[in-house]
Amino acid sequence: MTITLLPVDTVDADVIRRLDVHENQMDFIASNDESLEELGERPECVGFAVMAEGAPVGIAMYALDPDDGNHWIYRLMIDARHQGKGYGAMALAALLDHMAKIPECGDIYLGVYPENTRAHALYHRFGFRETGMVLGEEKVMRLDRN
Repeated sequence: MTITLLPVDTVDADVIRRLDVHENQMDFIASNDESLEELGERPECVGFAVMAEGAPVGIAMYALDPDDGNHWIYRLMIDARHQGKGYGAMALAALLDHMAKIPECGDIYLGVYPENTRAHALYHRFGFRETGMVLGEEKVMRLDRN
C-alpha cells in the first residue's frame, strides 16, 4: 500500500469535507471544511489530499509561517474509517519528503495536544521533539533538520 499526496484543489472539495476523524479526536484538529477555508484565505498554506488506492483518505497542510519564518505542519488528518492502517505514518513521511525539497526549509514545527497520544507518538517516531513552547493548549514539537 502506498500513499500519494495530491494538491487539494485537484480533488473534489465535497469529498474532502466528508472525511472526518473519530469523535474522540475532534477536539484535536480543525474540520476539513475549516482547513479548506484556511487554504483559500492564506496563500502561504499548501494543502494536499492524502490518497490511498486512488481515493482520498485524509488531508495534510503545511505553511511557511509569516510570523516566525519557520515551516509548520498545520494539519495531518486521516479519516476515522482509514485509521489504523499506517496511512498517517505514510502521509507524514510523504509530507516530510516533499518539504525536504523546499529550498531553505530548515527545522519543521507542529503543535500537538498533549492528550492526543497517538499523534504525539507518531511525531516522536519521526524525530520530532518537544521544544518546551506551548501555543494555546498545544505543545510545540520540532524536527531538527540540521
